[in-house]
Amino acid sequence: MSEKVCEVKNLTYMYPKSDKGVKNVSLYVNKGSIVGLLGESGCGKSTLAKCISSQLKADSGEIICQKIGYVFQDNYASLNPSKKVGWLLKETIRYSNPAEFENSDEIIKSILEDVELDSTVLEHLPNELSGGQRQRIGIAMALLSNPDILIADEPVSALDVTVQKQVIKLIKKLNESKNLAILFISHDIKVVREICNYIYIIKDGEVVEEGDSEDLFTHPSTEYTKNLLDSSYLENINV
Repeated sequence: MSEKVCEVKNLTYMYPKSDKGVKNVSLYVNKGSIVGLLGESGCGKSTLAKCISSQLKADSGEIICQKIGYVFQDNYASLNPSKKVGWLLKETIRYSNPAEFENSDEIIKSILEDVELDSTVLEHLPNELSGGQRQRIGIAMALLSNPDILIADEPVSALDVTVQKQVIKLIKKLNESKNLAILFISHDIKVVREICNYIYIIKDGEVVEEGDSEDLFTHPSTEYTKNLLDSSYLENINV
């Protein structure tokens, strides 16, 4: 039986004075799997991720997760623009893994190899790097806490197609080499189909369908999912 590294039971969070949020959502992520949250922009995917990672406090429900690493959609905003990459990585170790701070140089060297960057990036400010390089730094920072699950919140939506493919390939490699569970959030149907083993479809803050990736794509059971996957519909949701 597969080990669950994250489970959400009947989670609800509603924004104050709004009908937006997530409602009675349940899901789980097994060790070594890549689970997708798929839905249109504004459907509640990122809200759910922020609740799971304690950035938001759920109104009700239960969250049982092991150690979480978080990769943000906006890699530039998530990095301190006034600090060089080397400083950012060392401070991440100081905060998330202080017992290993004395070994930070070796740890950073290893993590840069994991995300396929060379040591020259350490002397650069975030704005001196490309979008793809910044996203790899964001992934490296998330990995420095030795997470059991990586939450990737629209991690390639701000990148051009070529760089998207490189980052997706990297995420798949990390999943396989580290047996790392990943909760992959996206409105991009093609990306989710390529990378995810299991998918939850979110609509208006609720899970409306779930299933193994190929089963769901070939035999969707709800009208919403059928429309979401329909090629003529894709053109209207800016995939």
